[in-house]
Amino acid sequence: MTSTHSNDMIRNKDNLKGLCLYEVQFKEAIYNWKLLLVINPQLPKDAFWFLPHDNENTAFDAALYATQKYGGGFLSVVSQDKRLHQNQDPNRNFSSSQTKEISCKAQKYASNLYTKIIFTIIETYKKESYPFLALHSNENSWRGAGGKGSVSILHSSKYVHSYPAYKNVSSSSTGLKDEDSLIYIAGLSKTPDLKILKSLLSKGIHVKYEIVNQMNNDCSMSNYVVLHKSHSSYYNIEVEHGALKTQKIMIDKLMTHIQEISSY
Repeated sequence: MTSTHSNDMIRNKDNLKGLCLYEVQFKEAIYNWKLLLVINPQLPKDAFWFLPHDNENTAFDAALYATQKYGGGFLSVVSQDKRLHQNQDPNRNFSSSQTKEISCKAQKYASNLYTKIIFTIIETYKKESYPFLALHSNENSWRGAGGKGSVSILHSSKYVHSYPAYKNVSSSSTGLKDEDSLIYIAGLSKTPDLKILKSLLSKGIHVKYEIVNQMNNDCSMSNYVVLHKSHSSYYNIEVEHGALKTQKIMIDKLMTHIQEISSY
């Protein structure tokens, strides 16, 4: 059980009925971490989602939808509705090293305990054959093009390549066509797995592919999975804040994709 009563829980009082809630607390370095674990008792081992940012209400609401519909559950960082926890980004804090990772500029201290606890929980409830899953919601558009966010299918970089599912995507596009509605995948190779890419694009989902190596490791969950869980894959669903309907649609499409990929 949990004594936590976050705004996410208060807002979703009715949606949490029938689910099992647990509070996870531990201390590492200067941080007092608090996590909320939510499980569907009818089907406790299935798709499992990680939510690192407590200011992303849409992601939390979408995780509840996924848990109620598909089973499994999710693990959410509790940090008083803030993106950062004591000035540390929870999604830049994954490392098994006994010291701070040199390449991880956003990591403040070594985080092997944080990493061990979170991945132990995820791997306890995640169906073994399933990928690692994450949910995020962010500001509108890319800040480099007049927007406020850091994620957009219209923007690519040296290590992050964009694969739009539609032609003529613009800052005014909405729903699945929205530049902020996309799925991140990651890997060691310079190009994504074409089977995975084609499957997602055929479902009308924009895809961003992150090329990961030890030199550009940023201690995010995606980088940790690629570098340390090579037998597994990773999917992160991103939408603009408030686009709950779109994120639910993307969850349904991703679950179909996972079933199809596993049957190939």
